[in-house]
Amino acid sequence: MRVIVVDSSFARQNGTGHQIVNALNSLGHEVRPFSYRKWHLNLMSLTNSFLNIQLVRAATNWPADLIIVIKGETINLGTISKITKSGIKAVNWNIDEPFGVLDKCNKISNMDEYDSLFIYDLQYVEPMKQINPKTYYLPAGAEPDDAHKEVIPLEQRQFPADLCLVGTAYDNRKRLIEPYAGRSLRLAGAKWDTASHELAKIALPLVTPKEMIRLFNESKVVINPYGQRKEFIVPNPRTFEIPASRSFQLTDMPRDVDRFFKEGKEILVYKDEKEFKELADYYIENDEERNKIAQAGYDRVVKEHTMTHRVRELLRHI
Repeated sequence: MRVIVVDSSFARQNGTGHQIVNALNSLGHEVRPFSYRKWHLNLMSLTNSFLNIQLVRAATNWPADLIIVIKGETINLGTISKITKSGIKAVNWNIDEPFGVLDKCNKISNMDEYDSLFIYDLQYVEPMKQINPKTYYLPAGAEPDDAHKEVIPLEQRQFPADLCLVGTAYDNRKRLIEPYAGRSLRLAGAKWDTASHELAKIALPLVTPKEMIRLFNESKVVINPYGQRKEFIVPNPRTFEIPASRSFQLTDMPRDVDRFFKEGKEILVYKDEKEFKELADYYIENDEERNKIAQAGYDRVVKEHTMTHRVRELLRHI
């Protein structure tokens, strides 16, 4: 089958688009990438229209059998309909919030144009079905043999850092980390300059997937706290990326997590800041137990949660 994968950027090595392309290639499909934010042309109406025309041409001139759009928030109304009218299947897989509640720029306005929609969070399935009945739950995944492969083998790690957090410095995340200021930490992401001076001076900006995995592997405990809003506590991409790198994960995302990992054996979940500190302190000091859980989480990802597993599920629906 001929497939075009439409993603925000293919310049970012090992990003979601690359992972899906690799998974499709491994399954024997012929794949071409297309960036709907190429050269940031999506930021202006006129140049974004040009990108949309190019997407229709890329799909119909090849011609493709299927296009898979990852998010696609700046794809204009009518673009996907032009593609499907030519007999090409079009699906959308969103691993973000699709209604613009967290950020109005995230809103997907053309859901009804797709043959099928896939969403990583169960809470959105029913609301999206009101727009497009062919909406399915498809959680995030990870690539333990490629994009998220461990950089430092587990048995060779010296663990120079106690804690690691890769993500935006929301207030709840700063509160978790602040008591550990002065200890060896690995921090990366946006807005850490708004944290205390001690945290801000050691934090890195946004890092590549490979750099992120190195930070995970250098740390005893990798934290995956909820993000911008507490009501969106859900297994996010990081939930799978951390164990895919054979690293130990401590998270506060209990909703649906038991669908994917055995709590206490493959992942650790805390309910509040007090329990976070108790669990973090315990596992920082207990190497054998921590590494056993990291290995079990890795085994679970390999067995059930790779990007190839997700792509197979997507194709099964269409």
